[in-house]
Amino acid sequence: MRCNVLFPVGLFLLFSSCADKDEGVHPDALNRLNWSEKNYQVLNQLIDDYGTGGQFYDANRTPYAVLDWDQTCAHFDVEEALMRYQMFHLRYKMTKEQFGALFKNEINGVSRFSEEFDRILLADIHQDLICDYSFLYDHYIGTQADMTEEEIRNTPAYRDFVAKLPFLYAGYCDTPGIGDDYGYPWVLYLLAGHTMEEVKTLARKAISYEISNRIAEETLQSPSGMNTKAGVVSHSYKSGLRVFPEMQDLIATFKDRGIDVFIVSASFKPVVEVFSGIGAFGYNVPPGHVIAMELNTGPDGRILPQYKDGWVKTYAHGKVEAINRIIKTGLGRSWDPLFSAADSDGDYEMSTEFPEMKLSLIWDRGKGGRIGELCSLAQQQEGSANPRYILQGRNENTGIVIPSSQSILFGRNEQE
Repeated sequence: MRCNVLFPVGLFLLFSSCADKDEGVHPDALNRLNWSEKNYQVLNQLIDDYGTGGQFYDANRTPYAVLDWDQTCAHFDVEEALMRYQMFHLRYKMTKEQFGALFKNEINGVSRFSEEFDRILLADIHQDLICDYSFLYDHYIGTQADMTEEEIRNTPAYRDFVAKLPFLYAGYCDTPGIGDDYGYPWVLYLLAGHTMEEVKTLARKAISYEISNRIAEETLQSPSGMNTKAGVVSHSYKSGLRVFPEMQDLIATFKDRGIDVFIVSASFKPVVEVFSGIGAFGYNVPPGHVIAMELNTGPDGRILPQYKDGWVKTYAHGKVEAINRIIKTGLGRSWDPLFSAADSDGDYEMSTEFPEMKLSLIWDRGKGGRIGELCSLAQQQEGSANPRYILQGRNENTGIVIPSSQSILFGRNEQE
């Protein structure tokens, strides 16, 4: 019997044991865990029908699944967790000039953030961050450092920097005309100067820290006493990462039954490889099965602040294009994916544009938009024996899956 779900140290999870199978279920079926009853039955039926030995299994057209990563295979966002860990510990390898070159004061004709971000001029917040980084570089990051980490953390420049950098990233992503298309690659450029192995080391530290960190809403505010151009800003974020044993077990069961698994993520490829990798945090996905964002590297193997030449941005329709390129063309598997797992608008196309796809798992995050449409379809199909979409809930306050199609959203204590 398979029992390879990983429970990280310091993470207290309330799940059924690996021996908890329903009577009459195939011995290589999913563990019961905390799937909703409907989803448990539908997923096992899919595996029985299309996995090895199933009535629709075709060894010449081996089935495969495509899974989003952040908020789908794991709770919360690993790329954002890495951004904050790098920021809090000032693990940068750029000179002051290289850091300053990351900023454009007009992006696609937009020079101000949206109302939600106080219509701050990009030029103003950029200048504040460049000044902050200059001070941090001179006193801690650079070779002439004269402060300890504890001393630098107590400076106004540090407190301004750690509030304004994530505020800036959120502003990029959420301001119309700039958006995710700019923000998602940009945040990766902060890793410029590192090698891929150094990024992986940093990612392991960030993931390990956040898995043991509490789940909470934290707020960062820049100091009021500084003479800055953008003034005082505040940024709130959710701390903590959690693994989903249900997704670990789903991946393992798919693989046991001849259904290959590919991760298709809008995060940085080496970061996802660390979290999803074999012998790492319990998912055991080989690096060749991770499809994600990539950057150029220089002759010395160090990352450049440039998106990889010729590669797609792996969110929204870019996920479909990446699947077509890597799996259908590159691996010669020209048929559609069997299954997808998703949580946001960035996964909509991957879950809807493959006509032969049989099932999509959608995590309920209380969202509207295009993913909200799929949540509604899943609810409408709940009584169907063969739904195209299924909806699964979790408790966002604990990072634990719950046996329901509806989630308990962050900051609430019941389903709404």
